[in-house]
Amino acid sequence: MDLPPTPDGLTNRWNLGLPWGNCYNPRCHVRDNLLKCSGCLVALYCSVAHQKAHRPVHKSTCNIVKSARQDLDREIAALDERSLRILESRNPLELEEEVPPPFWLQKPVRAYFQRRLNLMDAMLNFRTGDAVEVALNESIRLLRLNHGDSLGFRSRVPGLYIRLGKEQEAWDFIKWYATAGNDPDYAWDDMKSPFLTLRGQDVFEPFDGYAKTLTDLDFLVCMTNIKIRLMLDLQMLEREARKPENADAGYDRKMEWVREDAMCNTLYKRRDIVERSEWTDLIADQRDQVEKLIRRVEKRNKHYWPALWDPDRWAAAYPAPYTLGSPEEIRMVFRDTWYTWSECLVALDVVKQYTKK
Repeated sequence: MDLPPTPDGLTNRWNLGLPWGNCYNPRCHVRDNLLKCSGCLVALYCSVAHQKAHRPVHKSTCNIVKSARQDLDREIAALDERSLRILESRNPLELEEEVPPPFWLQKPVRAYFQRRLNLMDAMLNFRTGDAVEVALNESIRLLRLNHGDSLGFRSRVPGLYIRLGKEQEAWDFIKWYATAGNDPDYAWDDMKSPFLTLRGQDVFEPFDGYAKTLTDLDFLVCMTNIKIRLMLDLQMLEREARKPENADAGYDRKMEWVREDAMCNTLYKRRDIVERSEWTDLIADQRDQVEKLIRRVEKRNKHYWPALWDPDRWAAAYPAPYTLGSPEEIRMVFRDTWYTWSECLVALDVVKQYTKK
């Protein structure tokens, strides 16, 4: 099937296991003139007939999302005009009024944030790129409103980026928190403070210099995932270049390999990497970094890697209060990161080879 490029011009997402932009009827691949389900406002269908045929499967998830929207609507109705104007802002930097720190501690405001998060959780029951993108964009919007992340949902963001094939953006996000986000003088209460400002950081760089400041297990797992995908993409380039028919391949030909087989979006903006004639040293360096990150994750919580061998148990586990390093912590982290592995099975196979006992 001839697949169109993604909205940002990249095609790597088609190499991942996340359906995107087509009719939700599993037997249909139509992508044009799709209509949203009026109940959940997430599912897409090419026709009423396909919507009706899919209704028995869709109904339960649709009702969960619809219920979450109704809960959110009730919280919105309870807000005063000023709070609503702030909380529904698409760009906090355009707000003309100052928002004092106590604003985020008000019960109606916290309730609004919680309902928003509940809605995102409900939407992620749809394992589609469309739902993941909505959840990602809404997560970033809420973080820009409340840099301090009083409900602690920033941990889910790198995994959402990775599921969309946006490893570069995931790396930039994590590095911001590891560097600027660790500045003791950063004004977390001021939404006008520079926030998530890193772009195009070097994903190939060693992580040692700043990752030691990270304690977020989600971030460490996602960094490992990114490095594995990057290593696999470099191995793909080397494998293709060794074919006799590709002996004289130039940059344009190599970019065809990237568009056809790469999992990361990183190589699209790294001509210096793609046009090399060999990648052996880079592959060895990324392999070394993968091994270090795997050990770092294991040190942080020894229960995470074994959980990948028993996904049914952990995917069904309900989040509970936890202490760092405990099995209970894995319940939350697994929920945020499992699909970054299961939707890229070759990366899952690699990490299992590294972590098998």
